[in-house]
Amino acid sequence: MSAVIIAATLAVALACCVVALYLYQFHGDLADSSQDWANFGDYLGGTLGPLFAFLAFALGLHTINQSRQQSRRDELLKTIQGYEHDFELCVAKPVTCQAPWVWGNDFGAADKVQEVPLRTLLQSDGIDWEQHLPIVAQGLKFRVLPDGELIQDRDIWLRAHLAAEGIFRYLELYKEAGGDMSLVQYLTEKYEIARNRLLSSGHEAQLLGA
Repeated sequence: MSAVIIAATLAVALACCVVALYLYQFHGDLADSSQDWANFGDYLGGTLGPLFAFLAFALGLHTINQSRQQSRRDELLKTIQGYEHDFELCVAKPVTCQAPWVWGNDFGAADKVQEVPLRTLLQSDGIDWEQHLPIVAQGLKFRVLPDGELIQDRDIWLRAHLAAEGIFRYLELYKEAGGDMSLVQYLTEKYEIARNRLLSSGHEAQLLGA
């Protein structure tokens, strides 16, 4: 139930109580004197006025708090979208992956493959990602990106890893701030497999480098 409905219900209940108390104390027929009606009006204004003012003040504070929370959620969502953008840029970049084990292809065809987009290793079930991702995480091969940037395979892996962790870190904050749970579930399902593969390959790369 919204705060406005609660406040309106409470206001009506208070008004009914105040009128009921007045009728109980001064029961009788409707007054014919304007002075009696004026006194009744003063009674209502003196009792209900402060109560309604307090309700309006409380409702105003609630509205301000809701506005701040929504602003906080919007900021978190904007940050999540930024990490999503970074992640998608990273996983579109090619990384070294010589002779991957690709389901449905003969080994001769697989031997011809020298590199694949990082996305393939993070999302495909038809490739031996457990073998190749740790190698990418330590890969020293340089490549020149279309914008002229010189980058190594391990840098691409690291940027994707940081972006994935950023997505999930801010998703948790967004959830705690009362964000849209359907959106949280959607983004979790969208990036969970890739994040888990990055985490797993990172641990494996540490073991290989030890």
